[in-house]
Amino acid sequence: MRKIILIGLFLLIVLGISSCGPYNLFKDINEENGLKEFVSKDHKFKGQEIIEIDYKGSDTYYIQTKDEEKIRHYIVMRYQASVMNGHWKVFEQTSIGCYY
Repeated sequence: MRKIILIGLFLLIVLGISSCGPYNLFKDINEENGLKEFVSKDHKFKGQEIIEIDYKGSDTYYIQTKDEEKIRHYIVMRYQASVMNGHWKVFEQTSIGCYY
């Protein structure tokens, strides 16, 4: 009984540290919420309504936005600079014919 309590206490401490520390495990588990947080803060998406978010694989997302009447397409990629530093790169589709 004492071992179960110690194991449970240890897991709670590890989860508490990971949620308050610089490397948040919960954001990695739920990547789409991390993306939505980034989009809400990034200056490229200001004043644009997000129509679609589609996961393309390997930490890459396709985002379709609407700015008044103009529809814009973005590719957003997440890359790890180190274990604790993840960054997002945003590329806007500029060509005709869906070539990025």
